[in-house]
Amino acid sequence: MERTETMEETVGMELSETIVKLEHVKKAYKGNVLFTDLNFQVQRGESCAIVGANGSGKSVLLKMICGLVRPDDGNVIVRGEKVEDGKFPKDIGVILDNAGFLPNETGLKNLSIIAGILKKVTREELEATMCLVGLNPASQVKVGKYSLGMKQRLAIAQALMERPSLLILDEPFNAIDPDTVMDFQSLLGRLNKEEGVTLLMTSHRQEDIQGLCKSIYQIDSKSLKSIA
Repeated sequence: MERTETMEETVGMELSETIVKLEHVKKAYKGNVLFTDLNFQVQRGESCAIVGANGSGKSVLLKMICGLVRPDDGNVIVRGEKVEDGKFPKDIGVILDNAGFLPNETGLKNLSIIAGILKKVTREELEATMCLVGLNPASQVKVGKYSLGMKQRLAIAQALMERPSLLILDEPFNAIDPDTVMDFQSLLGRLNKEEGVTLLMTSHRQEDIQGLCKSIYQIDSKSLKSIA
């Protein structure tokens, strides 16, 4: 008699799916060897953080996963597909350094321009996302006049606005006050636990990731070492 999988087993199989995988990755950047034989993977629904000193390669690692930087050797695989030149992973929300917002446009206009590429979200959904991160979508203040904290809030809104299943966040809490950091930690925690969103983030501050990320890796000897 053919065996029928239970719902619990099906969910377990889904959660064990490898979303991000790096195989024997080597990378030198601006003359500095960052990784010599990096093997790393993130499972679906996991909350994972990478810590390390400034210049250790955290940002470069995330850029390789996003397809913005190529490894010198080895493979970067997202959802079973190799990340190659001109082929970027789909269904991801990203915060990287120096978000390229238009300084002479409002926050809502900036998000609208970006959202127009895939046309997955409505104006109402964009406004709701801005409210979620503590920005006023009706404000006519141009992004060039934003404080660092407001720009980081807008970057978080941009990462969340299309409700991706994978969030790749490089130092997402930079320039944000401690109370707001706690609010965003709670928000990301809910997305991870209740909606199964996979989190992969970097930080140089332990307090940013404690209670949020279950798996923590440190860049060590040009590779990654599990520390939690």
